[in-house]
Amino acid sequence: MSDIQHLEMTRPASVLTGAQLVGELDALGVHFLQGGHSPDTIMGVDPVTLLMALAASDKARLRLALIPLFLQRPDFAAWAGIAAQRLPVLAQVVLKCYYTAALLLQQKYLPRLESLLGQCSRLPDLFSAELDILVSHDPEIGLRALAKRHSVLSGRFINWLGTYEHAVQRLLVQGEFDLNPAARAHLQAVRD
Repeated sequence: MSDIQHLEMTRPASVLTGAQLVGELDALGVHFLQGGHSPDTIMGVDPVTLLMALAASDKARLRLALIPLFLQRPDFAAWAGIAAQRLPVLAQVVLKCYYTAALLLQQKYLPRLESLLGQCSRLPDLFSAELDILVSHDPEIGLRALAKRHSVLSGRFINWLGTYEHAVQRLLVQGEFDLNPAARAHLQAVRD
């Protein structure tokens, strides 16, 4: 049985659809994904349920949304450990690795993140010891080690480092675009 099949068999039943998850993220100010802007998609779920639903989602884009969620809402770190304990093993790997990626990406991109988001609370190191990686003063080294460990733990040997970077770059570019009124006006003129 593949890891993905195992994840699907052990995933907790979720009452949240993909659109509802995107709506919940939008309501929190995390506009990483499209498709959740309808008010009827917002249910106001608790943070633990949201983290669990994202980590256990069968959609990679929803799982990846954990990184910008933690970057934009570092207060969600308070619930990450609780959510991880309640998840099946492979969904725990997702949550722990993406949380740790957010921690390292926050260190790496702190000046840009703070220029977009204001003063950022630092994410605490919750899972690096469990993941058996060293969070050092050089986040790039930590990200490379995390990517290797993520491959081993998930059984999926994909470009995890590129995946982490994609999440933060998309967040940064979107945030910088949102702050640039001239760029928004130009895009609107092109659309019209």
